[in-house]
Amino acid sequence: MQEDHLSENAKALAIMAHDLKAPLSAVVSILDVINKGYITDMSKILELVERATQKTETLISMVDDILDYTLLSDKSMMKREKVNLIEVLHDTISTMNSYVNDRKLTLTHPGLEGEIIVFGNYTFLLRAFNNIVMNAIKYNKKNGSIAIDYFENKTEKTITVSVIDTGIGIPEDDKGKVFKIFERGRHARKNINGSLGLGLSLVRQIIEDHDGDIELSSTIDVGTTIKITLPLYKEGGIYES
Repeated sequence: MQEDHLSENAKALAIMAHDLKAPLSAVVSILDVINKGYITDMSKILELVERATQKTETLISMVDDILDYTLLSDKSMMKREKVNLIEVLHDTISTMNSYVNDRKLTLTHPGLEGEIIVFGNYTFLLRAFNNIVMNAIKYNKKNGSIAIDYFENKTEKTITVSVIDTGIGIPEDDKGKVFKIFERGRHARKNINGSLGLGLSLVRQIIEDHDGDIELSSTIDVGTTIKITLPLYKEGGIYES
């Protein structure tokens, strides 16, 4: 069993290394062209620098995915405590605001205040919601919108957070793939480059490790809604059932 796990990790790392090579090679090529003076037009140089910057940002995003994958491979890293989910969501919004503004999108979050306590790991939950909102940004349309809302089910003792976007949507036959590691729907591949395809697979793993559920609904050219449901915390660190 341990050998199978090591083999699985080795395959995953090999795929990641392969996917990192393309944008890294592109950055090296761009810098080489500039460094050797093949282009002297300053506007062209600035254009190349911008392309190199975009490729570098892609690499950073990929490295973040790899770090997430590595952390989630070791369950001992996921120390749990009382976490205010509203605070997690506010921190996600704060982190994502600059990306929202750059893409000229609208992000709304009505009624996101107070305390909703779950028993979990702040860092991992933040990574999960960051990934979801970043997807809503990357796959959105020009002048599109993103809404974050939540519903507390006092009967079932759960909290459900919804992230709703007006993006490109996901084809029906791709919906089963988006939560699988290294998988992205073909509609997404046409619209964005550089993802390792780890985002939603990591989100699902984080949520399941928190005894939660994740649900996706999507319509092409209308948008996507992702719902995360987590059990509420009760004193003593015991999950509500």
